Amino acid sequence: MEKTKFSIFKSKITDIVQLTENVKHFRISVQNDFSFIPGQYISIIMDNPDRKIKLRRPYSIVSTNKEAKKGYIELCIKILEKGNITPLLDKLKVGDEIECLGPLGEFKISEESKNKNIIFISTGVGIAPFMSMIPEILGKTNKKVTLITGYKSEKDVLYNKEIKNFEEKYNNFSNYTILSESQGRVQSLIESKFDKNADYYICGLKDMISSVNLLLLKKNILGKNIYLEKYD
Repeated sequence: MEKTKFSIFKSKITDIVQLTENVKHFRISVQNDFSFIPGQYISIIMDNPDRKIKLRRPYSIVSTNKEAKKGYIELCIKILEKGNITPLLDKLKVGDEIECLGPLGEFKISEESKNKNIIFISTGVGIAPFMSMIPEILGKTNKKVTLITGYKSEKDVLYNKEIKNFEEKYNNFSNYTILSESQGRVQSLIESKFDKNADYYICGLKDMISSVNLLLLKKNILGKNIYLEKYD
């Protein structure tokens, strides 16, 4: 099984992009020997001055190892007004230094999936690990790769440009997005795009994951063919 070494390291913020009203894309520095498995995350460690303790929170890597070799990785972070650490992250500026731990996590593309159709399902910032996993698998398979994403509204959609690039570059990639405010939830897209022979990767909040997992099990998808990553 492929493994990566993890460690605590210092990093600098090299770029910040405001993606939506409450989601930011951070580019942070790493040593050019930093390597990870697509789907993994790093934890950011910060002092919380109000609670006088160190806090550690995980954030999925949205870039690939190609970027890591250039000395940076990228993170997609939802800023929560009452979060323990994101209000502190929201104040960071380019050039600020942070402490990180990683790479960590077991959410990655299974060897068994590489010869099967794959359906990725996410809501909100749950798309983050898929932005690293999708280019990895598309470069290695001719099987169908499908991305199903759910957002509240059009203004909440993430990485639209990058996903369109995947569609233009790879004939075996398809993307479907649904807006809960006007169109419904991801479960309805799963019904219409269901593939009994696919492996399913799901990332988002636990209520969505539980609902989608149950739907797939009822459709006789085996539990071993469903891979989950909960963000709460």
